[in-house]
Amino acid sequence: MIKKKIHFIINPISGTGKQENIEEKISQEINSSSFDFFIHYTNEKGHATKIAQQLVLDKADVVVAVGGDGTVNEIAQALVNSRTILGIIPTGSGNGLARHLGIPQQVNRSLRLINTLNTKAIDSCTANNQFFVNVSGIGYDGHISHCFAKERKRGLKTYVKLILTEWWTYTVKDFQVYVNGIEVFTEAAVLVSFANGSQFGNNVIVSPESIDNDGEIELCILKPFNFYEIPHVLLALVSRRFHLHKKMQIIKCSSATIITQGAKAHLDGEPKLLGDKIELRVLPKSIHVITNQLV
Repeated sequence: MIKKKIHFIINPISGTGKQENIEEKISQEINSSSFDFFIHYTNEKGHATKIAQQLVLDKADVVVAVGGDGTVNEIAQALVNSRTILGIIPTGSGNGLARHLGIPQQVNRSLRLINTLNTKAIDSCTANNQFFVNVSGIGYDGHISHCFAKERKRGLKTYVKLILTEWWTYTVKDFQVYVNGIEVFTEAAVLVSFANGSQFGNNVIVSPESIDNDGEIELCILKPFNFYEIPHVLLALVSRRFHLHKKMQIIKCSSATIITQGAKAHLDGEPKLLGDKIELRVLPKSIHVITNQLV
């Protein structure tokens, strides 16, 4: 039997340090009778994409992202419409796509999942031709992403601190949203999230009804709310009822145009400047990923 080749691309500085002793764990858990494995380390932003692009050209069977959502994003974009399978070992702060796919958060367990090669084809997306695969957005969540990138400490506590402290000086933006050339929303919004998956990360669910391979995304638009409504909004977010909140509007689409002014954005949690006009597109079933879900 010809062994399949698995390449692990490791971000050595991702998240909370769960990638410590990762080579030893890979040796322990990956089935050596079925796979040959190879190790690559990134040394700067964008490096994972370059490594993965070459591995696709070399016809690698599986490329595994060892890192957070940013690392997954970099690698996944190189695998679009290829035969190379994406694996994920979640070692980041939020691990949104991994959690959405049911991938264990423990390194050893997620490594054992790689051995199964249980795959499904999922959609990926672009915003102004920049790639994302899970949940992205513009507005307050984009603002928080830009703030988080400047913080020394990672993790959920830092996110929560920023969400609560930045709110008091944040200016809500106006948005116009068009689907198939028809204006479907035009007013102020706290944020507009683009949900291919269900959550930002850390089990913070923004769009529990999102299906990752239906050829569509959910635009989750949170309208402005009063100070005394903050506890209700946060409760809806942590109880998986955010999509049902009276201030939330959900628009399902395969493409959309969003117009705003001066709003910051993020793609899979990574801060981006996309400009004042954003064109969203879905690339149906364009990535094959190892999942813990029944397929």
